[in-house]
Amino acid sequence: MFIFFAAVWASFEAGYLPTRSFDSAEWQGERPTDQYPRLEMVDDLIDSDRLDRMTRDQVYAILGTPPETSYFSDWDAVYWLGPERNYILRLDSEWLVIRFDDDDVVSEYRLVRD
Repeated sequence: MFIFFAAVWASFEAGYLPTRSFDSAEWQGERPTDQYPRLEMVDDLIDSDRLDRMTRDQVYAILGTPPETSYFSDWDAVYWLGPERNYILRLDSEWLVIRFDDDDVVSEYRLVRD
């Protein structure tokens, strides 16, 4: 029994978050400071290839206009997702970064940590 509870505790301490389907309204919505719906949805967003070949306007329509930030300035759009997953201390954050080509079409995107 102790091993079970220790495993459950360790998974929460290690940053386990459930995953869920991408929802544009939730992504853009207000959220309590202790909840990170973007972290729960980003894997679905990336795995679905939804961002592939989208225009800048289409990306901004589903993700919102990205806030100004000095982080990752070599990328065109930067979205903060929350504290990094799967690390006990969670010292860094996870971000979705997007680059657009000369025609304002998504050319690259990825998850990064700071």
